Amino acid sequence: MAKMKFVSPQQYATNLGQVIQSTEDAGNKVAPFFEKLDDAIKADQVADMPKADFQEISVEFDEAVAVYKDASAKINAMAAPVRLMGLHQSMKKTFTEYAAATEAMAESLNVADQSIDMDKFKQSEADQDSLMEKFLVQVRRILTTAM
Repeated sequence: MAKMKFVSPQQYATNLGQVIQSTEDAGNKVAPFFEKLDDAIKADQVADMPKADFQEISVEFDEAVAVYKDASAKINAMAAPVRLMGLHQSMKKTFTEYAAATEAMAESLNVADQSIDMDKFKQSEADQDSLMEKFLVQVRRILTTAM
């Protein structure tokens, strides 16, 4: 059995910060596309959107999912200081679930017929909100404990 490798709290915080920054950047990049789609949903105009706009939104969602899955893989591979192992395990689980929720939203878009599985979309939106809130609480707790 391989020996577990542990890192200093400072190195762990740095590594975690880099992953969080990449997810924040992805979220900021996809936000305008989400807003555009949300406006169309509220106005019941999804089917009337220009096809290119709907396709672009779908592509941006898929790109964000790729970033979140990559971040999840990095968090899962990250070595944690011994005293943060339990918190790290909880955070890994939460972020993995968050990445899956973002994927569910992307999958709710049907580009071929320019429609949205609204049940799946709304469930994903609710899941993302609660999971991100939980994740941020866990990160704050980890960083407070690490420092």
